[in-house]
Amino acid sequence: MKQIFFFFAFMSCVCGQAQKTSDSLYRHCPVSVVDTLTGNNYFIERQPAQVKVYRISGDLRIVVEQRNQFFTIMFHLRKLKNKAKYTITSDAAARDEVTAKYSFKSGDDVAYIDVSSGKVETTYDKVTKLWRVKLTGLIANLGESRVSYFKATADILFP
Repeated sequence: MKQIFFFFAFMSCVCGQAQKTSDSLYRHCPVSVVDTLTGNNYFIERQPAQVKVYRISGDLRIVVEQRNQFFTIMFHLRKLKNKAKYTITSDAAARDEVTAKYSFKSGDDVAYIDVSSGKVETTYDKVTKLWRVKLTGLIANLGESRVSYFKATADILFP
């Protein structure tokens, strides 16, 4: 009898500590990563994208996925602040700093590129009860013998 009780108590603790995941399917992609030299946008604006909002170790993560490419915004805090501005750094440690990454799959290979600088603004609309996250940043990618620059922008709404 004790074993059954401990089993159910253990299972309720495990289920109670699980992180909630929310998924949203957007008709148009809210992220754009544009090559500054050619003007090519790697996220296709007129195709759908999936937005996932979840927590890892209490820190908030927002992931936008379209086909085999991902754009991840990692906040190092538990709750967003209304009308707050955060700076993007590649090694964010402070509460007012955010890490953002652009990643893509090509066959079996995966590439991760950090957003090197930029700003993130968060606002909460009390009428619609939605968060809006606006991101503007610059991605510097060191290739074989040259540096390529990409402009990253995002305008994401989520509950």
